[in-house]
Amino acid sequence: MTVDPQNIMWAGFGVGLGVYWFFHGFRELKSSRIIQNTPTSRIATGAVGTDVEISGRVMCDRDKWVTAPISGRSAVFYAIEIEQLVRRKNSSHWVKIDEFFSDKGFYLDDDSGALALVMVEGAAIKKKKGRKVRFRMRSKDMATMPANLLLALTMNAGQLKSFKVKHGKWWDSREYRFIEWAITPDETIYVLGYADSGLRTVLKRKPKMATYLEAKKQIESDPDRHERFDRDEDGELSVEEVEAGAARLAVELESKYSEKQVEERVPKTKMVFKKQKGKPFFISNMAEADLIKHLSLMATLKLWGGPVVSVAGAAYILFVFSGQ
Repeated sequence: MTVDPQNIMWAGFGVGLGVYWFFHGFRELKSSRIIQNTPTSRIATGAVGTDVEISGRVMCDRDKWVTAPISGRSAVFYAIEIEQLVRRKNSSHWVKIDEFFSDKGFYLDDDSGALALVMVEGAAIKKKKGRKVRFRMRSKDMATMPANLLLALTMNAGQLKSFKVKHGKWWDSREYRFIEWAITPDETIYVLGYADSGLRTVLKRKPKMATYLEAKKQIESDPDRHERFDRDEDGELSVEEVEAGAARLAVELESKYSEKQVEERVPKTKMVFKKQKGKPFFISNMAEADLIKHLSLMATLKLWGGPVVSVAGAAYILFVFSGQ
């Protein structure tokens, strides 16, 4: 009996994938029950230091809106997921290899008199159907990428761990898919996570070098900024004044909130949501009932489908080797 090593490899992969799906299904089921059993709290009255569920409107001033790189629509925040097409003998599937965000997070207001700051990295982001925008390309066709997407990838190269912005050779057949998810101004967002307090670690930000250089250029070329950063009021900007001003302006350029706005919002910010080890952390623009339904469905598929895939892969391997 002739054995195809590639089939053995994919059967082994199926065994591992099935096991992963099975245990991940339990996590999805647990998450859906946590969401279902956690009542929605008001930001002003929620219990800090515990798992809290809130729903609020995203806050962002118009001059700090960003342009989503694929759709081109105005947004408060966007995320880009990067997937690579993995091919095998009789089928293919997409695998997520990277992602990046336009910003570290955003404020939520639920009209309770207090605000919540949501730091996105590490969250499980669940999106409404139809809100995702995709762009697909081969590595050798980098020139076909939308200019705004290429710029966003270049500016956020430091966030990327696997994907590299470079033109592939003519024989390079790797295929990528970029998926955009954007939060529009005043959109209502659902969050479930560990509610921390205090903004000390959040406010200690070091801007990117590219942003610092852009800020320095703006200060040197804009007379209106001369007066703002001329600390000794002698009518001239010294090297030290330019550097200090650029460091301050760079933070403002990278943030969707100015320094003044942050100072106004810090006293009102009761909760800070960010990834905590061993704690659930969900961000979604779906209604809570729809999110629970989605997680329950995925849990069911994985709990039943995982064992089927694993058993099928293991059965194939046993069949092949028993026929040797």
